[in-house]
Amino acid sequence: MLDETGPGSWLVRAHDDSPPEALVEEFASGYRLTSWSLTESDQENLGVYTSAAHAETAWWRHLDGANS
Repeated sequence: MLDETGPGSWLVRAHDDSPPEALVEEFASGYRLTSWSLTESDQENLGVYTSAAHAETAWWRHLDGANS
């Protein structure tokens, strides 16, 4: 699920009460997906997508690929 945190910024969570897993931010004319971490050096840029929903979908696919 996308949890809006401010204008142009969303956290990706599995459920309402789950910790954040990724961050989606408006970026130029797209939406940048980054793995979530409080430490900037631990964040991983995972691409730019055409919508926030596409970025969220890419996150879940990224996890599916990492777990196979």
